[in-house]
Amino acid sequence: METLNIDATRSSNRNVHFNSLADNSSLKMGKYTERTEKWRYVVALGKFVVHLIYPGMTKAMSVLIPSMVFQLQLDYTRVGFLVAMQFGVLYLTCPLSNYLSTKFGHRRVSSVGGFLSGVSLMGAFFSRSALSLGCSFFFTGLFSSPLRQSSTVILREHFKENYGMVLTLTQMGAQAGGIILPYITVQCLNAYGMRGAFLCLSGILFYQTAIGATFRPPRLSTAEREKGCNNERTDDEDSSLIRSRKNKISLHNKDGEHNLKDNDGSSFVGRLKKGSWALIVEFFSSVLAVDFLRRERVFTFLYLPCHILSQVGLAIWITFSVSYGVSVGSPENESVYLPMVGSLGGFIGRLILMITLYKHPHLAPHMFPVNTAITSIALLAYPISSSIYHLLFCSFFAGFGVYGATSTFDAAVALRYKNQDFPVAASIVFCTSGVVLLLSGTLAGLFYELFGSFKTTFMSTGAILSVTCAIFSTFLFMDARLKRHSSNEKR
Repeated sequence: METLNIDATRSSNRNVHFNSLADNSSLKMGKYTERTEKWRYVVALGKFVVHLIYPGMTKAMSVLIPSMVFQLQLDYTRVGFLVAMQFGVLYLTCPLSNYLSTKFGHRRVSSVGGFLSGVSLMGAFFSRSALSLGCSFFFTGLFSSPLRQSSTVILREHFKENYGMVLTLTQMGAQAGGIILPYITVQCLNAYGMRGAFLCLSGILFYQTAIGATFRPPRLSTAEREKGCNNERTDDEDSSLIRSRKNKISLHNKDGEHNLKDNDGSSFVGRLKKGSWALIVEFFSSVLAVDFLRRERVFTFLYLPCHILSQVGLAIWITFSVSYGVSVGSPENESVYLPMVGSLGGFIGRLILMITLYKHPHLAPHMFPVNTAITSIALLAYPISSSIYHLLFCSFFAGFGVYGATSTFDAAVALRYKNQDFPVAASIVFCTSGVVLLLSGTLAGLFYELFGSFKTTFMSTGAILSVTCAIFSTFLFMDARLKRHSSNEKR
């Protein structure tokens, strides 16, 4: 009996020891996951600052346009294109940034790009011509592009389903940057002149180096890491077997041809040329995501056209909002309030959208046609009255819908495409936005010259957005119906 009691106490002590070890390991795992969860707020803060810098930097550059025209002896057309080019190149080169980030890492590419963007804008301090100023702005946008791309991808990896809500929150940094950076630029312009203002703005861009260093992807837990290692081992074993078989087959097939080709020197040069051409084609096809566009036809023929039309509506409304007020008889000092009230509407719209997506994150695709419809109705309502209060009312809801549509479209893309497809899809969306931004002034002028009045331009833009809303809503209805039908068949 005594020996049995001794064995029972020993076994109970062992169980207590094992339970304490398990509790300690769970505490360590809890601390680990808690530390990982806290880091995502640092990533969100970095994303907020990225939105604060751009497009706030473009609005800050617009303050310097008169000084650039006077000191560099340029016309407003060229200076306006150069300022818009910086923001357009940032979006246009996102596919290249995605390629480099996947190859060398998001933190490394973003940090180096942030540092080089500050150096590039510093070159505007020494500019004496339109060519040198254009090169400075071009490389500033080019090197800032990895932060725009990587911040989107890393934010999606950290927040997953809540990405739409957090993205909407960080996009409010654009409204904050539109207020803060122009004010800083005015103060620097008064104190140090145009070149000193460029130097101060380049100092702000150097902060992107530290922001890029925060773009760390979420770390896996110990169990996920062990599972990944086991999968990699099996994959490596399988791939090594396949590789060895392929090598044996290729050696067996090409053994007789090898001697014939080596006797002719031109065939060796031809192989080199063919290999280099294949590398070039592979590089451009991977950067432009040709395979993804062929595979994802819904994205190519539905998402991208709707996004382009939405961005065209945004560009025309922003470009012509003040001019519309002046054309219908409002004083210029009152018409200036139209884009300001539109920005206020965008802020409130994104705030409501953030609350909605926090509770219902899967409603992001359905909110895109809703916001597009609000924009369409606001633009169609502009010609009803020429009163300044009516125009301010329409501008509020136009900004409400336009900025909300931008946020909901990005969230809808994140819900539809996950893992490796989302970075590619996001880079293509940014690239098309860059094309529209570069052509925004030309498109706005083309619409005005085509229709001859701002009223017709706004009404035609509203009609285009209503068609966009109808097409996207039809797709969502048909998609939901097909999913319901397939689920009923499985039952």
